[in-house]
Amino acid sequence: MQNMSRTPDLPSSGRSFAKASATDRVGNAEGGPKPDCTGCPVFSSPLFRQAADQAAPLLPCVFRPTHALGNDLLFSEACPADHLFALHFGLVKIVRSLESGKERIVRIVFPGAVFGFEALSSGSHSASAVTMQKSEICSVSSDEFVDHLRVNPQFALNVVRLLADEITHLSNALSNMSFKDARRRVATLLCSLLSTETKDKGGNAVLRLPFLCQEIGEMLELSPETVSRTWSALERDGVIKKHGRKIVVQDAAALEKAAQR
Repeated sequence: MQNMSRTPDLPSSGRSFAKASATDRVGNAEGGPKPDCTGCPVFSSPLFRQAADQAAPLLPCVFRPTHALGNDLLFSEACPADHLFALHFGLVKIVRSLESGKERIVRIVFPGAVFGFEALSSGSHSASAVTMQKSEICSVSSDEFVDHLRVNPQFALNVVRLLADEITHLSNALSNMSFKDARRRVATLLCSLLSTETKDKGGNAVLRLPFLCQEIGEMLELSPETVSRTWSALERDGVIKKHGRKIVVQDAAALEKAAQR
């Protein structure tokens, strides 16, 4: 998969944001999150969900928002890691280069996720991050993030919880690839995409796949032919209805069951 991504006008590796002035930081601390942060799914992440409900709106927001289009490069593999990112809306894929020169998707980032934590522990990114659709991504320099941790112990504790969740997620992903058959892998992927669903007139969840059959196969370590046969089997069983990249989930309970078997 040839990388044709473009670099948006946002703080990526090697293009650091200028630090906010002291006045800006005080303004954020006193006024709480910016108005466009209202309803942001990041506030449901472990970074903020452990805070008291009445305190959450007053937490200073150190992230800076930026809009990006589809196929925008946020950071590149092996480039300096100096920013952390939070996804407000949209989808981001994390990809790694293979010896063949192709790329493999190793993770999909969904709204509400914070990523790029290697900026706190290593000098470079171990993978690249590319937007899959129009997205809003907030970012913060690693120096500014660490400064915020030093003066906000609750926030620092929440970062530990978030990283613990990341370790659990990676462990589960490894187990899925090791022990789940093709049907369960595909069903698990569809269940993870339900956070991006819309509803049709009948109340069924409607998903629009942001990747090709080949990319799904790469993520799930399946051949494209196996992925295609699995779609057909799920359709035959009445679990889904597929129209190109559009997936209508006709039996959500059966899909969950297929993912957990």
